[in-house]
Amino acid sequence: MQPNPKSHPAVTAAGIVAILFGALGALGAIFVEVSMLFVSRIASANKDVPFPEAARAMASVTWLFLFLLAIFGIFVGAGILRRRNWARISILIWGGLMTFFSAITMVATFFVMNNLPPTLPNAADAASFMAVFKWVLALFYAIPLGVGIWWLILFTRKPVVDDFNPLLARLHPGKTLDASGFPQEPPPPPSYVPGGPACPLPLLIIAGLDIFSGASMLTLLIVPYSFISAIPIFLFGHAFHGGFALVFLVLLGIVYAVCGVGIIKLKPWALDPLIWCKAVFTLSGIVSIMNPHFTPMMREAIARMMPVNPALPTNLFPFSDTYLKYMMGFGFVLAAAMLAVLIVYRKRYLEAARAKNPAAS
Repeated sequence: MQPNPKSHPAVTAAGIVAILFGALGALGAIFVEVSMLFVSRIASANKDVPFPEAARAMASVTWLFLFLLAIFGIFVGAGILRRRNWARISILIWGGLMTFFSAITMVATFFVMNNLPPTLPNAADAASFMAVFKWVLALFYAIPLGVGIWWLILFTRKPVVDDFNPLLARLHPGKTLDASGFPQEPPPPPSYVPGGPACPLPLLIIAGLDIFSGASMLTLLIVPYSFISAIPIFLFGHAFHGGFALVFLVLLGIVYAVCGVGIIKLKPWALDPLIWCKAVFTLSGIVSIMNPHFTPMMREAIARMMPVNPALPTNLFPFSDTYLKYMMGFGFVLAAAMLAVLIVYRKRYLEAARAKNPAAS
């Protein structure tokens, strides 16, 4: 009789939570898509501030992409309930990204909210409301932050990892059986199994982020060209628009997605191209942000993409040059941090990749 895997109620609960998160994400994406459609029609009927067609199309594509990710999250939760190892790896990537972005969003929310009241009309009356609203947003993002940390801790514990091992690895550790039932020479150990080569968790999270980024860049192929022409890309201080920018971003998205998948599958060739790409673009970003024409061009691009509402004050902090520079500076710091993680874990990753792929080495 084959032994059943150990029962881990926390794993089952994590799978149910993943399914709930995916379902809520899918419903939220549908709600946003329908809302944008109605808002656009109402604005057109009332001759209000028009919402640019290119920006609306880009927003629709973005939320469609997020809807598909949410559906995939439902399948990940179902895979967790069925103890599938691909689902454990997926939920580790999901948990890492959710933890990071929830924490960053909480910090950004407090930063923006603390700068909004002085610029709003009737600031004295709005201050109390903004204080309550700020803490409501903090609680909203604290939930996925806590869930992400829980997943990272839970699915890296050895008993839980053992529960996701293939059945033969549990029945006959270190060897397998042939069709007649006799032991045979064991194949190379499977990835992500105790005793076998495994990709470091920080690299898994970065790979998941790069796959997400690469897929997002590929969505530019289905948005109106007017949106592409409105967004400049800066390479070492020089701005590029139109077809060159589209081709460049699509090729970069393919590189990011392919390298991200290769890292998750422990391919020896996958890490170094990603390190070189991030190093070049981090240096390019630093040079570009020092260009005195960078901020005016970005502000002009944002103005072309988004409608101007005359009811809003013109000095709101999120639309200021200071806020734009802070956000760009944070992006470069984040890129440099990911580059440092890739370099630090490079030796460990290559050892695991060569152990899994001896022929490639």
